[in-house]
Amino acid sequence: MKLRTKTLLLISFSLISLIVVLYASLSAILLQSFQNLENQTTERNVKRIKNAFQEELQQLSMITDDWASWDDTYEFIVGEDDEYVTENVRDSTFTGLDINVFVFATPQGDTIYGEAFDLKQEKRQPLPADFKQHFTEEHPMVKHDELDSETQGLLVLDDQVLMFASQPILTSEDQGPIRGAVVLGRYLNDRQVEELGRQTQLDVEMYRVDDPQLSSPLQEAITTLKQQESPILIRPIHEDEIVGYSLLEDFAGQAALLVKVTLDRDIYKQGQRALNYLLWSLLGIGVFFGGLTVILLEKLVLFRLERLSKEVRQVGESNDLALRVWVKGDDELSGLGRTINQMLTQLEEDAAKLTQEQAKVEELLLNILPETIANRLKQEQGAIAENFDEVTILFADLVGFTPLSMRLPAVEVVGLLNDIFSTFDYLTDQLGLEKIKTIGDAYMVAGGLPLPREDHADAIAKMALAMIEAVETFQGKAGETFQIRIGINTGVVVAGVIGTRKFIYDLWGDTVNIASRMESHGEPGRIQVTEATYQQLKDRYEFQERGTIHIKGRGPMTAYWLLKAKSSDDSRDLLAS
Repeated sequence: MKLRTKTLLLISFSLISLIVVLYASLSAILLQSFQNLENQTTERNVKRIKNAFQEELQQLSMITDDWASWDDTYEFIVGEDDEYVTENVRDSTFTGLDINVFVFATPQGDTIYGEAFDLKQEKRQPLPADFKQHFTEEHPMVKHDELDSETQGLLVLDDQVLMFASQPILTSEDQGPIRGAVVLGRYLNDRQVEELGRQTQLDVEMYRVDDPQLSSPLQEAITTLKQQESPILIRPIHEDEIVGYSLLEDFAGQAALLVKVTLDRDIYKQGQRALNYLLWSLLGIGVFFGGLTVILLEKLVLFRLERLSKEVRQVGESNDLALRVWVKGDDELSGLGRTINQMLTQLEEDAAKLTQEQAKVEELLLNILPETIANRLKQEQGAIAENFDEVTILFADLVGFTPLSMRLPAVEVVGLLNDIFSTFDYLTDQLGLEKIKTIGDAYMVAGGLPLPREDHADAIAKMALAMIEAVETFQGKAGETFQIRIGINTGVVVAGVIGTRKFIYDLWGDTVNIASRMESHGEPGRIQVTEATYQQLKDRYEFQERGTIHIKGRGPMTAYWLLKAKSSDDSRDLLAS
């Protein structure tokens, strides 16, 4: 047996043994990792369904609030005027709002008006008897002790499961006394479940927990969910599908529906494919290095191949496409060297073009999104969302600008608004804040995101005072009368990017809503802040307590006027800088 043959056999045996060991160890690690990722994805999709259901309930509650906080409803519940029902509760009302049940009830549980509606047949029906029996003086659907109280959730009937929302009947200004309750309901039928699946793009099914005809796997899932601490149960069905289960509770906190989400096991299959690719990659690498080792025994090839390999490696490590490899001779290796040099030349030209295009794209992206979010968006697919425990939000609105825009030419209006907002943008950059968006003549900016900072409230306060000063300056230059009204709030928000086209970086949460209310309930030329912001700034800024104001959805809140900074360092002229 020749030495070359012995060497080849020895190298082959060593490589095959190494491949077997690596494959056995990595297969266990990879498959477990992909299974964990599959479980996390399934759990996340089940949560998406439950969140979508909660959003449906919240939307139903908002519709109910529109009917409950209305002077006409407030008068109808006392006068029982049939004309109110005739004019307002039409068939188109049920179909337009996608409502199956409409009830006006007194505080004693008496039904002033109540009807059901079959959306499929577009036909009115009497209220179900098992639904009417819940209208008692002490039932949560009827009993509302506070002006801002509300009741929403699921109600399990004999033949249907009803999503309902109940709001106290108040005046259009949300004032009492409470004269009863408006209850709107929507059947959670197959059509609604199919709509939830369409919205989330998931295969979802829902089953009544009290259905005696449930299959054994479904009954087992219900029993397990009731016993375990985790609200979600994940079960692989077979190699192609995996399901996630969770329970939906009724308004009283009792298990009412079993949610089942079925997903393709793409992640698991991807793990198996990755494992197969790993095996073939290891085999390919083994064959390559085995053959290379034999070739390296040939001295005439060794020197030239090593030199060529070294020079190519230097190009790769240095990322300098201007380098070229050494070429000598007229055989395959020298031809490879010339080909590599030609490729490097082409790559150098393409890299220069690509760098220019990337710079344009990067500049455009950073003009739309924060740098950290833009970097994440380039690496991740889908929605990006983050929770921030403490952020300060500023809303500003130009008061008197709308009449001005109707009087002046459009070019002058846009030019003036551009100058004002460009000044605001400059202040935002100077203070390290994050501009969120502008809508018409309104401006929104936040401090403390996307990178948290401890002085977010101070920076926003400086921004607000500088905005007041800037608008006063523009008033004098333009010779026009308009002012700015500013509202500020501090608290928890969710920030991120959603959608796939024309996306923006936006904020959500109660903190944002209250900041907007601070602006809309404020006064021109003044800065109104909440108690949370006041506590952040009271040691460094002067305030005037406005007192208690009523915020819709939150009730009474204490508000303050931000006047000026106590220290001259905090009140430096940002516009002059």
